[in-house]
Amino acid sequence: MKKALLALLALGLMMALSSKEAIQREWEQSAHNNGVMGAKTLSVATVEARGDAAAHCARCHSEQGFVAWLDQLKKGNPGNLVGPDGKPATVEYLKGLGLTKDQVKPITCQTCHDEDGDLRLVHDTPMLPSGFRAVGVGSGALCMACHNTRNGRITWDAQDAGRYTSPHYSAEADLLLGKNAYFVDDTREWNNGHAFFTGGSCSTCHMSLAGQEDYTSHTFKTPDNLCASCHGAKYTKEMVQENTEHLMSLVRTMVNTRVLAVRDRIKTVRAYNPENGQFTPNTPVKAPVYRVDITSIGGQITFKMDLTDGTVLYSQLGDIRDEKGQPVFSTKDPVVRAAWNYLLVKYDGSKGVHNPSYTRSILLGAMEALR
Repeated sequence: MKKALLALLALGLMMALSSKEAIQREWEQSAHNNGVMGAKTLSVATVEARGDAAAHCARCHSEQGFVAWLDQLKKGNPGNLVGPDGKPATVEYLKGLGLTKDQVKPITCQTCHDEDGDLRLVHDTPMLPSGFRAVGVGSGALCMACHNTRNGRITWDAQDAGRYTSPHYSAEADLLLGKNAYFVDDTREWNNGHAFFTGGSCSTCHMSLAGQEDYTSHTFKTPDNLCASCHGAKYTKEMVQENTEHLMSLVRTMVNTRVLAVRDRIKTVRAYNPENGQFTPNTPVKAPVYRVDITSIGGQITFKMDLTDGTVLYSQLGDIRDEKGQPVFSTKDPVVRAAWNYLLVKYDGSKGVHNPSYTRSILLGAMEALR
């Protein structure tokens, strides 16, 4: 009997170690680990790279920053990291947290789990940097703490965006919950089944349904046949994605039409060089624009502009200027709000799968505003 009990304990220990090793290997393949995210962490979450501005990016791009910030978030402050006195974090304080090139860590086990292995945030979130709370989303609450637009709450029916700010990359929480898009009422409750009726929201599809029998996946990548888990074998993600991509192409076409209508007014830009990250002010636009693509640089909505002479220029939208030095596209122009909606869908990454009805509504709303 004693031998049998010891054998069972040994088997259990082996299985636990096996699961832990498997989780480690999966995490190494994820976008949160040193290999994938390490360079990004060094470039945005250290004082060497950003000075005291690391207090912004380190919140979600480092283990040390997130752990410190989550405590602050729970106390009601979703802003940048602050020091013990509640004032903006200084370089010295950030160094003390370990936000230096030789100490900073990417998103590790300890980022999401406390000393007992429990998730640091579940079910409900405090007020997020995107200006809303997520309630009743299970373990997905932890994901949503960082995966949101991080730029405050917009006014969905505003006639003037008031800024050229872009949604942050990977802002899935906003789309899941139906928040922070123009032209569609985001104050109503969008009862999205993926957010509220799957148990763990994000983690259900990206971890539980993608995992093994004795542990959840830590690659955070969904399996190809994920939709079949709930919707049946004949249902595929492409059924949603193909139509979403079509709507996105229509928005791009309509934005292009708007730009071409005023291209003679475009005289200078503050040109961005994607190879070295440098800006060149007052760069003359020597040929007409014939095509634009919508992207973002430095948190600002940006146009990649192809000119008829073969030149390609990148410029933040507010820096596309006329002969008087004024923005060609004011913040009141519907192009700004339509571009925000487009980027919200683009940076969500699911091509509509996370919230099909809301995604469709905000793209159609952008198209209507651009007519």
